[in-house]
Amino acid sequence: MKILFVFAHPAPYKIDLFNGLAPHIDLTVVFERHSSGFRHPYFYERTNYNFRTIFLRGISIGAENHLSFELIRHLKNNAYDLIVMNGYSSFTEILTIKYLQRKKRPYVLYVNGGVIHEDPRWRLNLKTKLVSGATHYFSPSTHVDSYLRHYGAQQEQIIHYPYATIYDGDIAAEKISLKQKHSFWKSLNIPDGPVFISAGQFIDRKNNIGILKIWCDRPQDNQLLLIGSGPDELKYQHFITEHKMKNVHIIPYQKRHNLLNLMRYATGFIILSKEDIYGHVINESLSQGLPVISSRHVMAALHLIKNAENGFLVDLEDTDAINNAITTLIKKDLFANCTATSRGNTIEKMVDHHLQTFANIKL
Repeated sequence: MKILFVFAHPAPYKIDLFNGLAPHIDLTVVFERHSSGFRHPYFYERTNYNFRTIFLRGISIGAENHLSFELIRHLKNNAYDLIVMNGYSSFTEILTIKYLQRKKRPYVLYVNGGVIHEDPRWRLNLKTKLVSGATHYFSPSTHVDSYLRHYGAQQEQIIHYPYATIYDGDIAAEKISLKQKHSFWKSLNIPDGPVFISAGQFIDRKNNIGILKIWCDRPQDNQLLLIGSGPDELKYQHFITEHKMKNVHIIPYQKRHNLLNLMRYATGFIILSKEDIYGHVINESLSQGLPVISSRHVMAALHLIKNAENGFLVDLEDTDAINNAITTLIKKDLFANCTATSRGNTIEKMVDHHLQTFANIKL
């Protein structure tokens, strides 16, 4: 089966998926850009591509957008059994989808997540035109389906897939003892006490300032590690200094294996995003037996977290609930529930599901 997959940039979780698919299908992947947004260079450390790759020549605009006519030229000269558009928002994607619609060539729309916004009429009409023209839709959870339906998708056309960034072998096999945890954090000069992690881009929508405000009232032995990089780092440092917070530590962006190891020894993970179209760190945390406290604005949390079983879903304005959740995770062992959830969402399962779907899809 000859498949074309179009995606914005070579994100590591996509590389893992494509490398898993490539031995079984004739796969060509088109990337619009070499990098995207405020991503740290370590984010793009995956360079082993076992599939045919095309990086489009064109103009990169801002952090995410791109303009190129090269993909349309490629489609004019190449036939595929299946065309998968993993996005419809860049100029390149819009022009390509309009070309496919004009030529009556079927395409599948693949989404990593989605949040409904209030759009002006012209944008709503454009999105609806682009989305509704697909023959099928790949969605990572039922919570994303409403986003697709909002823009014209029919529920019977939506295919769910397990969305993963971890392999079976990454999942923690056994708990770390308290003695081991204490020794580990001591080796990193982190004071003794429960350690909570929040990892991601240092940008406004991640709402790390919200976490810092919560931590102002936490006991001094409750340690918080903010892991990542981005334009808001100076803002965090100023807040920490102004409030004389000795139990908050800013850690530079970590490579994947280092981050998983830090999660392995932590007490809990906390993410209070204002908006996240998915949120891979949720399943990564669970894979290490680390329960998660998340706002209800993170699609992966809505999909994977069950209150008091493997973490807590909280409202951003409910500081009492957030504090109660933190205190509960310090006292409660949820390791087995967390890893059990993660076993259902691995790269191996994602690859198998895609291969079965590709074989059975009717255009």
